Amino acid sequence: MINQTSTSRVLTVLLLLVWGSAVSAQEPAPKTLNYAFVSPNTRENLKIEDAIKGMNSTEETQLRMKAINLSCVVSSRIRAYKALGAWSDGAEHSVMVRVHSDPATLRYLMSRMGRDAKQKYVIYFHPQPGGPDDFYVLRVRRRARDLVALSNALEQAGIPFRTLVPQGSTTVVYIIDLDRELRDKILAAAHKLRARVSYEVGDADLFGDDLRAQAKIKFEQEIKNYETKNPKLPPPCNGKTVKKVN
Repeated sequence: MINQTSTSRVLTVLLLLVWGSAVSAQEPAPKTLNYAFVSPNTRENLKIEDAIKGMNSTEETQLRMKAINLSCVVSSRIRAYKALGAWSDGAEHSVMVRVHSDPATLRYLMSRMGRDAKQKYVIYFHPQPGGPDDFYVLRVRRRARDLVALSNALEQAGIPFRTLVPQGSTTVVYIIDLDRELRDKILAAAHKLRARVSYEVGDADLFGDDLRAQAKIKFEQEIKNYETKNPKLPPPCNGKTVKKVN
């Protein structure tokens, strides 16, 4: 026969299990440091020299500030950097965004930026153990300020898409490897450029549409879905309070 003490212990364990399950169910998705890329450019067939000039343009500055001011909306500090997106047959000035957030919030942020910048696509990377994609970061000092030469060197190494972010005497190169086919080429390029290289695994997503009008519809649907689930989001920062956001 089960005595009263044993019964109390069993009930206590059951209550703890139920309470623990309820807390776990209510916990938000963990926030990690994410990387995302979006351009203010809407011109076609931009040359790399023009894209580099565009890094100091008004539209570039405005998009960076728009990203930073969204810090207040998601209650997480957003950093935005001038960037050069380059590929085998083109280039464009871009903004590289770093933010601690969950995947849903990251997708919402990039949808807002993609819509406001009238973009066809945006892309982001969310670190995740066992994820299907790789994200490489190369820190290059040699020829670091010559973005054309550096981009050409990466192209010759067989790296078709890359984003270059100048930071002081160093240029940081970000590469998203969606198909996990570039590892050997990236390591060889890093060795040749004497660059420090690191990588993470996670989930990357390029989303939007080839047609700007359709991309806008997709971005707005993402925004609507998120704001429906989070109806009391605060407004963007006004440029003065952004530094107070953690």
